[in-house]
Amino acid sequence: MADNKRGKSKMGKEPVFIVRPVHRNFGLDYLHITLLVLVVILVALAFALSTFKSARVVTSCGSGNSSICNATNATHTSAQALAAAETALTSFSNINTSLSLLPYYSLVNQSKVSYLSNQKEWLVTIPYMNPLANDVVSNLSLVLYDSNLSPAASYLQSITPTTATNNSVVGLGTVKLAGEASCKTSSNKIPIYIVTDPYAPGMLYTLHAAVSTNRKYSGSVNTSYYLIFSGYSQNFYNGYGVADTQQMGRYISCASHQKNFPQFVSNLSIAYTGAPLSNLTLYQVSLGSSLNITQLNVCMQNVTTSLNYQSEFANLYHVVSTPEIIVNCKYTTLPQTLNYAINYSLAHPNS
Repeated sequence: MADNKRGKSKMGKEPVFIVRPVHRNFGLDYLHITLLVLVVILVALAFALSTFKSARVVTSCGSGNSSICNATNATHTSAQALAAAETALTSFSNINTSLSLLPYYSLVNQSKVSYLSNQKEWLVTIPYMNPLANDVVSNLSLVLYDSNLSPAASYLQSITPTTATNNSVVGLGTVKLAGEASCKTSSNKIPIYIVTDPYAPGMLYTLHAAVSTNRKYSGSVNTSYYLIFSGYSQNFYNGYGVADTQQMGRYISCASHQKNFPQFVSNLSIAYTGAPLSNLTLYQVSLGSSLNITQLNVCMQNVTTSLNYQSEFANLYHVVSTPEIIVNCKYTTLPQTLNYAINYSLAHPNS
């Protein structure tokens, strides 16, 4: 009997519903109230963020050099911001990494300029081709203070240029040297100066590139080869002596004045092992290249004066690393982008 009562008590027990008065918290328990408040906060935050983002860029000035517009309450124009970005871009050439290539592979004519009113800053987005990734186009963003157009930040990598220059990127593969003017002569040929240490990394590649370019633009360019003896040469002085170390530079300089210089460069590439070559080897390279030996000997007797002038030229243009290529006395470029710089110079004879 007792067991039946306990069984009935367990099976017959009905669920208990707790009913709160409707007038308290509008019929909601505290858990639902908390969730509702959280949803309201999230909605408000999302609205605030969307409003903030839409207010940041008040003026978008389009692409390229034609993107000239005035932003409300801005001290400078978009054209001035773009010019400042082109100048700031050349500072990357002082970074001792692959980023030093950046000024020469930037598509500044496709840049986009916007004004950030909240920060009083200009945002310049510059596309560039990555030569290490099959010329895939990516973007570099530079933020400039509107007050003086100095760089505020760059968004590409963690390394930031520490040395500023007054040069500016004016086209693909073309950096304009500040304060320099055209030295084009009445012959209407664009002068190109190849400045290199004979033992600089990439020296032979640069000579081959210059020879190829000179052949392609034979009626439009006049190429000169200037040999200087920087730290690369000086590293060999103790082991080989100054005279023997510099001998290859003398041969290159004199051979460059002869029509068979392209063959000389090819033969030198075969003989060169990364260290100074003997005078006998250099002479044999000259013979194998069908150089005019009489003309070569006359040049070798007077080459010191020519090399001194070439060194002064390098100092005048503040050459700090070689090889360096100077086009029309006012542009600098890389061996890989020499054709771009020549095309730019031909298209802008008066700029």
